[in-house]
Formats: sequence, C-alpha cells, structure tokens
Amino acid sequence: MSTQKTPFPDLPNIGIKFPHSPITVAAFEYTKQHTVEATYNHCVRSAYWALILAKKLPNFASASPPLNLETVVLTNILHDMGWATTKGLISKDKRFEVDGANLAHEFVHRYVDEGGEGAANWKNNEHRVQTIWDAIALHTTASIALYHPAREVALAHLGVMADFSGPMFPPGNGAVITEAEYREVARHFPLAGFGTESLVNVMCGLCRDKPETTYDNIVSGFGLEFGLDGKGGGKEGFREAMEREQPAKQVLDGLRYLEELLAREA
Repeated sequence: MSTQKTPFPDLPNIGIKFPHSPITVAAFEYTKQHTVEATYNHCVRSAYWALILAKKLPNFASASPPLNLETVVLTNILHDMGWATTKGLISKDKRFEVDGANLAHEFVHRYVDEGGEGAANWKNNEHRVQTIWDAIALHTTASIALYHPAREVALAHLGVMADFSGPMFPPGNGAVITEAEYREVARHFPLAGFGTESLVNVMCGLCRDKPETTYDNIVSGFGLEFGLDGKGGGKEGFREAMEREQPAKQVLDGLRYLEELLAREA
C-alpha cells in the first residue's frame, strides 16, 4: 500500500518506514470513530515509537524469527479502545485493558468475516489475533508484558509507555528516542490535549464508573491520588473500598477460615 492511500506517512527524516496494510487503516478509522483525537493520536504515536524501538533495541532488532511489525502496529492502534466514548462498547465489569483487547479481537474477526482487503493474511491465524489480545490486555503490566513469549507483546507495551515520556524513555535512562524523532512524530500526530489533566480525567472516570476493575492495577493509583472527579472528591471512600478488596486480604481471610474449619474437626 502506498503512503498516498494511508494516514500513516513514512518518516524518512528519522528513518521510519511504516508497515502499511489495509487492516491497519481500517483499525485507525474504527478507533477514530469511537475515541477522541487525543486518544487515537496517542495510539498511532505509540505505533511509531514501537517501530523506532524495534530498530534501536538489540533484543528486537536481532529477534529470530523477525518480529511481525504489522501485528505490533495493529495492536498499538487499537490498544486504548477501552477508553472508547461510545459507551455501548464498554463493559461494566472488566478492566479497560480487557475491554480494549476484546474489542480488538472482535474487530479483526469482523474484518476477516466481511472479507476486508488483505483479510486472507489473518484468516485461520488465531495465533496473531491472540497475540494482539494478550498485548492489549497486558499493555499497562510491564512485569508480565516484557516477558511474554511473543516479543510483539513486549514491543507494543514499550511503544505505549514511550508516549508518556518521549525522549526521557525509559525513565531514569532516556535517550532511546531522540528529540528530533519525538518532534517529527508529534508533528504528524499532535498531542491534541493528551496530557496530565486528560489522563487524570480518564483514569478517575474509570475509578468512579467501575471501581472494582481498578483496585489491582495502575488505575487505582489515580483514584487514590485524585479521587473520583480528578479533584480529590471521593478519595477516602475509594481508598476504603480498595482496602477491603485487596487480594492479599482476601487470600489471608480465606486461609484463616480454612484453618479454623479444620481445627474445629480436630
């Protein structure tokens, strides 16, 4: 596919050739239909960072077999569908990452079923579709994503995380992505309001709307710090509810019950 037919330009100034395919264009249109500009531009920038990191980081650049970059790019473009503004797409009982993974899974299967251009490359290739599901479900969980056997999962995760620090990525080291590279990608896909305030609003909204899905992951930190409205409202109530639902507490309470149960029979 030529760059004239795609929203994803090659960036020769920084040595990036985008892996163009019809399904990635369709995925971008789907993402644009259901999220705000700040979100869908973030998703595309994360795809570019993944491509840059794939060239610069030895464990990806020398991977054998080579990474499937189309899979990575498609993952990144769809990874935040869990932030969709079309509320009918969003569950009431699942983490936003799982919502996004499910929506991506459904999107790919629908694209194949409807005979989208290039669909044959995805038909009967459930491994690639599962890799996308895994990568999106784990994109905020570095302690698992980085060690997934499919290296595409780790690369997609790093691409997402890089969009939060740019030339400071990775935190504490930096300099993997240059300022020139960051400016070039952001010139084509601007922040459009993607910043601390918008992120706090999204995450606190999740804490407000489906708090049970946030207690064991990154989202809870926003509720603990900024409350349910992004301004501190409901912070203490959220903290109390989270403490009641802590997995360690539930595990220990269960074991104490079993110990007492067996002790009564002795």
